Amino acid sequence: MIQTKAVAFCVFALSTIAGCAPGDEADAPPSGDTDSVVFPSDPPDGPMPEIGPAPEGYSPTAAGSPSTDIWVAALVREGGALSIPDLGRGTDRDGYDNQPSFLLDGSAILHTSAVDRTQTEIMRLSAPGESERVTQTSDVSEFSALQIPGQDAFSAIHEIRGKQYLWRYDLSGEPLGPIFATAEPVGYHAWANEHVVAMFILGNPPTLQVGDALTGDIQVVAERPGRSIHRVPGTEEISFVRKVSDDEWWIERFNPAAGTTERIVQTLPGREDYAWTPEGEIVMGDGSRLYVWSPSSEWTEIADFSALGVAGITRLAVSPAGDRIAIVANRPGG
Repeated sequence: MIQTKAVAFCVFALSTIAGCAPGDEADAPPSGDTDSVVFPSDPPDGPMPEIGPAPEGYSPTAAGSPSTDIWVAALVREGGALSIPDLGRGTDRDGYDNQPSFLLDGSAILHTSAVDRTQTEIMRLSAPGESERVTQTSDVSEFSALQIPGQDAFSAIHEIRGKQYLWRYDLSGEPLGPIFATAEPVGYHAWANEHVVAMFILGNPPTLQVGDALTGDIQVVAERPGRSIHRVPGTEEISFVRKVSDDEWWIERFNPAAGTTERIVQTLPGREDYAWTPEGEIVMGDGSRLYVWSPSSEWTEIADFSALGVAGITRLAVSPAGDRIAIVANRPGG
């Protein structure tokens, strides 16, 4: 079922990215490109507020993080069908290793790691078991790192004393400063292009907000989104999960240029984490199993990892070339 809705919000003027058809490896700019868009040195939506002491009873997000591992594998396509023949652990320790995202050249995976019960940092996973620490920020936690299109930089959630802002860092982990001053608390995000970003803003209800890092314009585009937000391959559109009710969740796509949303498919029951392949398929996990959806087929099981001890699959990431996949699963007892 496809349903298009017009939404009465400000329409963003999106810059044109050199486009490729879905499935082309060049769908995303390589990490080695020089900056094609220069962000302001200070947030364009206003001065950063002073951040005072943490509120009474504040508990860092890291304190409640589960024990999870990142599994990695080749994503093989034969005759149009997907398979995952060699899933293995990318990380293997008691603690939180989660939120994987591939660098735009596919050379490594950025991920969040809890270094203790009070702090998380961004790590770079270049090979199974080979994670190196990228950020080195005392008294601050980082989450949900994504390389910014066209930049040798990534964005991440910057958590300090109960506040969560979207910040920018160079690929060495050096902080470059906040991207917005008024969007807070940011939970998750995804880039539509080199300067337009969708953000999950916590609240009651939570909202999906789309901001322009050059102008500072920020608009609410949906309520009750899920945490899994992505750019639709080959476009400058954003997909997200809209939780219509407790038992009706849809993956939708938002077109910032037109200001419209379109329903794509209902999620697997109770599941909100997914990833796109460059060919326009959607991959979701449920327990130990992995499923794929495409415009020409319903949800179809493509793998069962129960024999490997994989359980509680949540977040997923597919490489820009579509040849590798990263899967987050719970550790036993975690």
